[in-house]
Amino acid sequence: MSDLPPGSDPFASRSPYVPPGRMEPRSVWVYAGFWFRVLAWGIDACIISVAGWVVGLLLSPSLTVTLMNSGPGVGKYQISDLVRVSDIPAEYSYQFIHPAWHGSGLYELVQFILPALYYILFESSRLQATPGKMACRMRVTDIHGSRITIGRAAGRYFGKFLSFILMGIGFLMVMWTARKQGLHDLLAGTCVIRRQEEALVNFAPPG
Repeated sequence: MSDLPPGSDPFASRSPYVPPGRMEPRSVWVYAGFWFRVLAWGIDACIISVAGWVVGLLLSPSLTVTLMNSGPGVGKYQISDLVRVSDIPAEYSYQFIHPAWHGSGLYELVQFILPALYYILFESSRLQATPGKMACRMRVTDIHGSRITIGRAAGRYFGKFLSFILMGIGFLMVMWTARKQGLHDLLAGTCVIRRQEEALVNFAPPG
């Protein structure tokens, strides 16, 4: 893919003919703003949540709660039996509730890897965008407008953890940096661009 800075249109002909007095709108690439990126993130978060819910149905570990007291012995209840606090017998003391998580760790591993693979593979693919970004007509590129590698996409994804640790300031940097880059974009050398329609001004004299 050739380098295409924001503002260029790779799909338009080089010299489109425009009849006198008539100006057609054209599509250009611009740096994606903060709120468009928030909207794309919301769409992606919904998709990942649904996928995580499906994984949870298949791999979710069990939880056993042991209630201990000095009264009538010890009772064990599955979590499904403790939907309401009122389900716990009154004679049991809450300070003696002992939950036990039973699982192989596979569920937790998948829940960590799933969003990472989602962002890394989509953004480094030919699509250059997650479904959320595609819905908002956005792409992730390097600073020259080219498709990013898997390594750069991984650096961008894990760089978001640093943006999060800094009280979200790394994400807010999109509002004031020259290329509207977050901290993770600066670290990975990436940009997020958005395709938008731009109306051309008609300078034809009035008839």
